[in-house]
Order: sequence, then C-alpha cells, then structure tokens
Amino acid sequence: MSPKPEHELTVPAHLPAPVLIIAMGPASCGKSTIGTDLASSLHIPFIDGDSLHPKSNVEKMSRGEALSDEDRLPWLALIRSTAERVCKEESEKGEGGEDGAGAGGIGRPGVVVACSALKGWYRDILRGVVEADPPPKDDLVEDHPAPNAHHRATSNLKTYFVYCCGTPELLQERIAARKGHFFGAQMLEGQLAILEDPRGEEDVVAVDIDGTREVVGQRAVEGVRGLLE
Repeated sequence: MSPKPEHELTVPAHLPAPVLIIAMGPASCGKSTIGTDLASSLHIPFIDGDSLHPKSNVEKMSRGEALSDEDRLPWLALIRSTAERVCKEESEKGEGGEDGAGAGGIGRPGVVVACSALKGWYRDILRGVVEADPPPKDDLVEDHPAPNAHHRATSNLKTYFVYCCGTPELLQERIAARKGHFFGAQMLEGQLAILEDPRGEEDVVAVDIDGTREVVGQRAVEGVRGLLE
C-alpha cells in the first residue's frame, strides 16, 4: 500500500475525528466575535474566513466588484482544505487530543472558522458533500495559515455550524452603530434575502445573539458541546 500524501489528514486511531466548526450568519451577527470566544473556550484555533479569500477575489473586491458564486466556490473549498491542514498540524503537535479533553477542550483536533455560509450549497461545500477544488497555490495570499491548502480536502473532517441568529431589527441596529464601516443597511437586506435558514440541518445549532458577549458565548459553547456528544 502506498503511503498517504503528506498533505492528507491522518489522526491517531484512539482520537475522535477532527472537527471544523463554522460560526455563520449575515453581517453584524457577531460571528467573528462568537467564533473567537468559542475557539478560546474550546482551546482550538480560530480563523476569520474572509482572510482566506484567494488573491483573485481580493483584487476583485478591491475594485468594488461583487463576488459571484463562481468566485466563492474555490474560496469555500479553500476554507475546508485550510481547516483540514490546521487540524493536521494540531494533531501532530498533540493539541486538541487527550490533553485538550480537560479544562474546556474537546478531546480532538479542531478549528473554528467565521464564514457567512448563507446558502445551503455553500454549507455543503464546507461539509465536503459537494466536491470543489481550492484555488491554485499561486492564488493563495502570502500569509496563508496552512501549507498545501491548494489540495482538495478529504472527507475526514466533520463539520458543524453555529448559526448566529438575530432579528432583522437587531441586525440593522448593529449595522447602524458601526462607525465608518462600509457595510450598509441595503447590503444587509441583500444578505437576508439570500439567506437559507440552516435550522433543521442535523449538524447545526442556532445561537441567539441577543445578550451580552459572555451570555452569547456560553450559549455557543453549550450548543457545540451538544453537537459533539
């Protein structure tokens, strides 16, 4: 039997499968804050999905052009492949394994990524259900956090979603309170129009964002632990 490629995710047999946890939702739902706090509580890394856009997408957005679904497809595939490589590194370092089972850890390699994931097929790419290729290596940003992320991810990474949900009124209030932020009310309305509510999908927990940061963070932690049980 030939050895597995260097980039492929392998985890010791005594450990549960690694996990990708997506903090998702429309603009102003607090997914980056919730994702950061969740990763801290679970002792696993956090990545902002927007930082993983390939250079071609970054250049397009810098010109003020909207991304198409065709642009998003390799980016979503890159999020999954990057998460798999980060989990591989954590597994090799021994983090997220048995030592991570205590003090709030999850007992397995994992990573939290903030990503809007508004449409069902976006989420299926992140799950690995819909196969898609990441962008080529020369299209990755220079400070990309994982080597070999241009390789397609395997099916070895279990994916869960934390849906950061709030009323349209609450989201609009948060948008209005943002000083100097480019994202306006009309853009939020556009996101809400295409949002395909993930509640009812078996790997999703909905977290009410109406509350203090501490309260919402605890809801997210409890929700994820419920999914992992």
